[in-house]
Amino acid sequence: MDPDEIEFTVDVGGGADGSVVAPHGELDMATQGDLRAALEQQAARGAVTLDLSGLRFLDTSGLRLILETAEASARDGFTFSVLPGIPAVQRLFDIAGVRELVPFADSEEGDKP
Repeated sequence: MDPDEIEFTVDVGGGADGSVVAPHGELDMATQGDLRAALEQQAARGAVTLDLSGLRFLDTSGLRLILETAEASARDGFTFSVLPGIPAVQRLFDIAGVRELVPFADSEEGDKP
């Protein structure tokens, strides 16, 4: 692996109320397809929690994927929640003005600026 290349992985596990999907690394245009596949697969099985705590970076393509998944959950009837990431990741939700559209599981963390 090129030392400048940042590894991106998606871990999937079971939680008390369904699946937990946890991306690690940088979520951007080049990596969002991996996360999309995991989210779609788990959504077909029921409740999904997206844990953003392992992300170091989130761009607008990743943000769009999260918003699309939230819309799909309302349309298709599966439960979707998001565990907040680090401040740099959370800041994008504020800059884009979409924080209220994302179902953050921990409202105290999700409401922090």
